Amino acid sequence: MASSPKIIVFDDDPTGSQTLRGCPLLLEFSTASLQAGLTDPSPLLFLLTNSRALELEQVRQQLTALCQRLKPLLAQLERPWLVVSRGDSTLRGHTPLELEVIRSELGPFAANLLVPAFPQGGRTTSAGVHLLDGKPLHHSAFALDRRFGYPSSDLPQWLEHKTAGAIPADSVTRLKPADSLAELKMGQWAVLDASSPNDLDVIGEQVIAELAFGRKHLCQSAASLLNGLSGMPSVPLKPTELPSIAAPGLVLVGSHVPLTDAQLVDLLEQPGCCGVEFSLDEPQELSALTAQLQQLLNTGVTPVLFSSRGERPGYSPAKQRELALQMAQVVMALEPPLGYVIAKGGTTSLTFLQQGLQLQQVRLVGQLLPGLSLVQPSVSHPRFGRLAVVTFPGNLGEASTLRRCWQLLEAARR
Repeated sequence: MASSPKIIVFDDDPTGSQTLRGCPLLLEFSTASLQAGLTDPSPLLFLLTNSRALELEQVRQQLTALCQRLKPLLAQLERPWLVVSRGDSTLRGHTPLELEVIRSELGPFAANLLVPAFPQGGRTTSAGVHLLDGKPLHHSAFALDRRFGYPSSDLPQWLEHKTAGAIPADSVTRLKPADSLAELKMGQWAVLDASSPNDLDVIGEQVIAELAFGRKHLCQSAASLLNGLSGMPSVPLKPTELPSIAAPGLVLVGSHVPLTDAQLVDLLEQPGCCGVEFSLDEPQELSALTAQLQQLLNTGVTPVLFSSRGERPGYSPAKQRELALQMAQVVMALEPPLGYVIAKGGTTSLTFLQQGLQLQQVRLVGQLLPGLSLVQPSVSHPRFGRLAVVTFPGNLGEASTLRRCWQLLEAARR
């Protein structure tokens, strides 16, 4: 519908479309790409900035340039629009910098709405406190993150901590899903409770309704709010909706969180998988790694290329990107055909799509399992065609989820 709003999502990690389907995900931001994305019939347009993997000044420069390129295109858009900064449901990221840049370059906006609930992954918010499986999130391993750690799950207190007191906790409004947004002031922060997808639908409907009164709120949210804003339900793909997979695939594991470690151990216990370890600290010939993967593929075994688990301490964003790039280069040297790739970790996913396959955009097919996006090149890749790629967040699922993902793709291939 021409009158429905276009929702532009700045995604700080390439896995944030994890409750949706059928929309474009941009990997580069030329004027032509942005224009094509804005005119796509989907209500959603994702801009995969991967800003969580960048340093503060890099984030500021990247978002400022992107917003300045986007602004004149939004002025020409013949429909209302909203901006969402899609952030991590476990509270890791550059808050409030991203909203500050977007507000400065694309405003005016009304209030800042913080909605990190992601019920599909067990992340809920109650009385302003963010929870994981019913327990305060600051008791989890995610709160110990080297770059983005925090001492409190109380979201107003979390904002005060993140801003070194610039946003006092007592200035932040706590709201329930059905509470009115009309009294919020320009620039005010509000945190919204949500414990179910229906709560996110209620919030999304309210934000859309506010547009009719000239109040365009700026949201920072996890993926689930996007369902409420777009009216698109979160439904995993049926087996009949999976793309045709005619060749063997492989798994890339670059994420370095404890949950990923457990998932990797579980996957490597499967007789149809074989691990190939990769380390930056011990130089390896990339061609030798490619040969190992190729040999496994030729024998019908799924290669699992994983970064050394002992390298987690002191792992810098630059080193993460270098690791992801070299892993992508190993895969790109394989001989086609290749049926699928499961990329575990945000930087691993984006680097493979952007610098490995060198794609400018991908099309989101839908969710293989709750929270696991399956994407394909919008235009057939010259070597690997319509390669199916699963972008698998590092922080999602249970110990068995990576194995279940692999089993579903193998079943589709057979």
